[in-house]
Amino acid sequence: MPQDVESSPKKTDIPAKPAPSSWFRTPKPVKRLFDKFPLVTYPANELPQRKSLDRRQNALYIFAREGDVRRDAPSFNPSCLKWQTYLKLIGVDFVTVPSSNHASPNGALPFLIPAYSNTQSTLDTVAPIASNKLQEWASKNGRSVKEESENMRYEAYMSLLDHRIRNAWLHTLYLNPVNFVAVTQPLYIEPSTTSTPARYALSKTLQGAALAEALKTSTSPVADISVLYRESDNAFSALSELLGDHEWFFDEDSPSLFDAAVFAYTHLLLDDRMAWRKEEERLGKGLRERRWKNLVDHERRIYQRCYQ
Repeated sequence: MPQDVESSPKKTDIPAKPAPSSWFRTPKPVKRLFDKFPLVTYPANELPQRKSLDRRQNALYIFAREGDVRRDAPSFNPSCLKWQTYLKLIGVDFVTVPSSNHASPNGALPFLIPAYSNTQSTLDTVAPIASNKLQEWASKNGRSVKEESENMRYEAYMSLLDHRIRNAWLHTLYLNPVNFVAVTQPLYIEPSTTSTPARYALSKTLQGAALAEALKTSTSPVADISVLYRESDNAFSALSELLGDHEWFFDEDSPSLFDAAVFAYTHLLLDDRMAWRKEEERLGKGLRERRWKNLVDHERRIYQRCYQ
C-alpha cells in the first residue's frame, strides 16, 4: 500500500515520472478561465408554442407586418399568401403569426402549428405542418374540394407560376436595385436585424439565391432580363386565356389552390402598399393597364371573399 512504502526505512522513494507532454493539454490560464466559466451545451430551441395565443387555434406562421396580422391582411410573400388564402377559401379557422425562415422547422415559410385537441395536454408538443404537407392537412380539416391534379392541364399551367412568373418576381424583388431598396429592404432585410454588416450579408445572400434561381432555366450564364419579362407576360396571357369568362380557373364551381396561387402574385403586383417603383414596374404593368382584365377581376373576387 502507498502508506507502507512511505514508512519503510529500507526502501528508497522513487520520484514519480512526469506525465508526458501533450499538444492537446489546455494551457493553465485557459483552464482556470473555463473552470470559472465552463462551457454549457444548451438544448435545441423549441418550436414556437404561441404563449400569447389561444392554443385552441391553428397558427399559420408567415411573412407579415405586425399591423397586417392584427387586421388579418394578406402576407407580402407569394408563397405565404398562397396558403393563407387557400386555407381561408376552404374554411379552415386559423390565426396568422409574423415569422421568418429562421423560425421554421424546414427553413422556409409558411408552416402551421395545429390547434391542441381536447385529448392533448397544453404541455404536449404539436408537430408543425410544413408547406409541402399543408394541402394534405387542409383536406382533413377544411371543406372538401376537388383535387386540381385530376385535371391534365393543371401541371402545365402551374409550371407557368412556379417558373416563368416566379423568376420575373425574383428579379423584380431582389435583382432590380430600385425595387430592392424601396420594397425588399423594408420588408425582408430591416426587420431581420439592426446590424449593418448582417443586413449587408443577408442582402447579398438573398440576391445570390435569386440569381441562381433565374439562371436555372436560362441557357445563358447571365440572366436575360428582356426574355425573363417577356416569358412572364406570355404566362399571364396564357392564364388569362385559361380563365376566360369563368369565375374560377378550370371552370370550377368554387375557387381552388390554383386560384389561390394565381391570386398570390396578381394581388401583390396590384397592391399599392407594396410600393413598387413605377419606372421599374415591368412585371405588374400588364395587370395595371388592364391588359388581362379578367385576372384583375379574379383578384378582386378572391380578395373580397377572403380579406374583406
